[in-house]
Amino acid sequence: MKKVLVTLGDPAGIGPFITTTALKSLASKNINFKIIGTESILSKIKGFSKIVNKIELVEVKTKHLERIKRGYPNRYSGELAFQYLEVAVDFLKKEKGFSLVTAPVSKEAIKLIKPDFQGHTEYLAKKFKVKNFSMFMVGNKLRIVILTRHIPLRKVPEALNYKDLYQNISLLFVNLKKIFRLKKVKIALCSLNPHAGINTFLEREEKLLVKVKKKFKNKDLEVVGPYPADTLFREALNRNFSAILALYHDQGMIPFKTLEFSQGVNLTLGLPFIRTSPAHGPAFDLVDKPDLINSQPMRKAIELALSLNCNEA
Repeated sequence: MKKVLVTLGDPAGIGPFITTTALKSLASKNINFKIIGTESILSKIKGFSKIVNKIELVEVKTKHLERIKRGYPNRYSGELAFQYLEVAVDFLKKEKGFSLVTAPVSKEAIKLIKPDFQGHTEYLAKKFKVKNFSMFMVGNKLRIVILTRHIPLRKVPEALNYKDLYQNISLLFVNLKKIFRLKKVKIALCSLNPHAGINTFLEREEKLLVKVKKKFKNKDLEVVGPYPADTLFREALNRNFSAILALYHDQGMIPFKTLEFSQGVNLTLGLPFIRTSPAHGPAFDLVDKPDLINSQPMRKAIELALSLNCNEA
């Protein structure tokens, strides 16, 4: 039996709704779903009564429930969202074989109580003492690793270094072989500077990419580029690459969200378990507009976790 642990995300956002909606058609006797959340919040979601007997709720209570208002993040919604994550970490350290699916949180709300919080990816890596990890965006047409994540654009060039590039390419290769079961892997490197193709406009950053690329000689791996960002993603749509390595957050996320918004999943590479999340935020402005909420990304995140989870009880 496959086992999935789901955190509810920010209780003031759409996390409770998309979790409930996604599980309506996925919850079954063949899957062990544990939801880390708060019953009094979930019970207000239309459709929860249809899944309550198909899942196990790991109850997390709060004495500040009346201070959490749907659509309005504050320190109390951030505190509860962080509690869900803490409970998940404790659970995963004790129980083996579970995948983790995280509904969206508000970094700003959590930072009101945890100023150093950077996001799910960094938090989970630290808690499980993982130093080599990646944010991997997986869609129907695109697969993109985001090398540097939540840092200002002006800091990206100085953040690029040989070690991180080498480790990210290596980690991506291993996971494409192991969990995606690809026999041959072709990874394309995205340049940082405009028009920085293989033989033209090579600045310091592109020369570093070329240097790293030359170190990979595995017969099952081909590393190509660097290619200009303005043409690379178009080429990727023709499935010419197994994955792309983007150098900074928006370089990869803009094309990914444009083309894969309803299909895209955030997969963390390097953790000792499968962890996925929908590739969007808590959408506080939509909580009272259920007809406008797209639960497909959450469903895709759960489906990807299930497809990659090879643990059988």
